[in-house]
Formats: sequence, C-alpha cells, structure tokens
Amino acid sequence: MDKLDEYKWWGKPGEPPQNLKTKKQLAELGLSPLKAVGIIRAQKYDVLLYDPDNPESCRPKRKPTDKQLETLAANREKARIKREYEEWYNEIGFIERDRVRAVKWARDELAAENLAILDTETTGLYDAEIVEIAVINRDGEPLLNTLIKPSIPIPAEVSAIHGITDEVVADAPSFPQIYPQIAEILKDKQLLIYNSDFDIRILNYCCKLHNLPSLKLKNRSECLMTWHAQWAGDWSYYHKDYRWQPLCGDHRALGDCLAALERLKKMAADSDQMNCPVPRPE
Repeated sequence: MDKLDEYKWWGKPGEPPQNLKTKKQLAELGLSPLKAVGIIRAQKYDVLLYDPDNPESCRPKRKPTDKQLETLAANREKARIKREYEEWYNEIGFIERDRVRAVKWARDELAAENLAILDTETTGLYDAEIVEIAVINRDGEPLLNTLIKPSIPIPAEVSAIHGITDEVVADAPSFPQIYPQIAEILKDKQLLIYNSDFDIRILNYCCKLHNLPSLKLKNRSECLMTWHAQWAGDWSYYHKDYRWQPLCGDHRALGDCLAALERLKKMAADSDQMNCPVPRPE
C-alpha cells in the first residue's frame, strides 16, 4: 500500500485540502471509494480521504437495476412492518399473546384427570392457622371439606369475613387429626390454588407448628390467581405485571374452590382468543 499523505483534523494547522473527501462525503456526491490518497490519524479510528477528481481514487456509483430497486423497496417495507409490529407488541401485543397462553394452559389443566383445587380459611394472614380446608376435583366434587379447630382463638375481625367462629370449630378435628387425610388426598394430584403462595405458606406453618412432615406442595402446584390475572389482561405499566383479580367467592373453603373452578372453566372456554392468534410479521 502506497504511503498516504497525513493531515490534521479540520480546523487545525495541516488540515486536508478542500477537494479531499471522506467515504460519507463521497456517497453524498454519488461516488464510491477506490483508493485513499490521504489519512487523518485519530485516537479511536483513522479517517481515510479520497480525491473525487482522481479516477484511481474513486468512481461513480453504479446505478441499481430495476430488480435491485424492487428488492430494496421490498426490504424497506418488511423493515417497516417489523418496526410497527414491534411497537404494537411492546405496547399491547404481548397482552394478547399472554392471554392466548393462559387459555391454552387452562384447557390443559382441565384435561388432567388428577386435577385438584384447594382452598383454606384461616385465623389471619401471618402465623395463622387453618380453620377450614376444602379440596375438589375437576368436576367440582368435594374430595375434602372440613372445619379445623386451631390452637389459637379466631379474631373477631377475621370471623367477620368468613363467618367461622370459635364456637363453630369447637367440635372440629385438629390439624394433626386431619393431616393424614390431607396428605393422602393431595398425593399425586396436579394442584391448583387461587393465591397459592398464601395457602402453601399457611399449610407449611401448620405442619411445622405440629411437628408434621411438610406436604411439599410448592413444586407440584400452580397459582390459578396469576394465570387468571394474565388472562384478564389488566396490565400495570408501572409495576410491569398483571393486576390480580378478586376471586369473588363466598369466603368459605368449598365455595372458593368452586369459584376457582369456574374461573378456570371460563378461561378454557375463551374461544375468541384461540381463534384469533397473535399476528406475526412476515
């Protein structure tokens, strides 16, 4: 490679003559670079310079063929469609995608023969004990529905919600007495719980309180509440998540199990979402 004339950056002594151009400037003149005649050394990169009047330094750009112009126009149209799709998807399209996924999930759950739905009523939210537990199968048939006598009093403000008082559970079995039945019923079940974190935490607490083996439900249960929130599509752009929807049950274990099953069936029956898949750009 021939030695190039070296110049300083524009505005400094030793700047290149006005006739020399960079690659970008050549493109604006409709020229393509061939051989550089000068260079400006810079810290990050060197700038090559070309002489538009020298046919060995640059040449006119070849005019594109009609076929090339058609291809260029087609590629630009694809890029426009993709860009608009990505803008739509990032704004609202992902909500439609998630709803379709929630419908498919609900249908798969209802198809499982070993499906079970669980709910509990408790003495409160933290360090609370179970006062009622129910489990139903996919047909809504009760597998378990019993009151449980806790080792602590039921606060009046909690009784006002679910209607279960100390008097109501006075003759009910204790958690250790009902534990074997719970463990047997839940064995090998595909479990759904509306707000599973709460119920599993309470069950684990009761097991620990009475020195009973953990039921180990975390890895074999799904939270219907989070899937239902995804299906409902009430997205919070602030929290970057779907807002949870109230179950609207009767605040009794069996009634809430049945309400959860109805939510699952409604999700699975959402044929509009399944017949209208989320579009994809070509």
